[in-house]
Amino acid sequence: MLTFAFAHAALAASWAQQKMRSGHFPVRSACMMPPQGHLIRIGVKGAETMTKESDEWANALEAFVETHLKLAGISTSPAPAALDSGASNEELNQVLLQIEQKFESVSKQMDKEPKGVGKSLFSLSDQVAMLPCSAKSDLLVFVQGVGQELTGGRAVMTFAIGGPAEGAALLVTLADAKSGEILALVRVREMDPFFNDAERTFGEQLDREFANINLGAARRNASARPR
Repeated sequence: MLTFAFAHAALAASWAQQKMRSGHFPVRSACMMPPQGHLIRIGVKGAETMTKESDEWANALEAFVETHLKLAGISTSPAPAALDSGASNEELNQVLLQIEQKFESVSKQMDKEPKGVGKSLFSLSDQVAMLPCSAKSDLLVFVQGVGQELTGGRAVMTFAIGGPAEGAALLVTLADAKSGEILALVRVREMDPFFNDAERTFGEQLDREFANINLGAARRNASARPR
């Protein structure tokens, strides 16, 4: 399960292998894994998981990231689609589950040592090539969101005596769709988030970090943003 652990992290950061930054790994297409979202609401008496809102937020974040990938000239397709592979839903779901389990383990390692991404330390293995979309994709993309909001009473208490604050973080992990090698990790956070507006919360930071790792046309898009 995702947790909110970025209170003291930079507002935005990215780590990538040199072949990604140098453009030696051209990216034109991406396969989108099912997104993950974890929202909690903190009140005076404690915290509760917002299950329905988490699912809705995850889907909104996926659509938001897809939009920015397309702006960078990268086409996208959903990993859960069988396409023309002939795979059954059961077979496809089994592959997705195995990849997600592997990613959960790898993402914990990356959270502890994100600089390892640039050193080629992390991989999901070539099992990712079993996904039907892998054959026609350069990247496998994982979108994760984690955030917390406060009730009115808890917000008053935090203002008066300190305590938890609202915040949200977005993580986008890019893996080689054929080998499973982790090529890049982008992390952006906002301590005053608009949970119903991913573009307002993360848009500018995401463009800048996509530009930093030299993803598609992201450099041009980031430089075109008003300062």
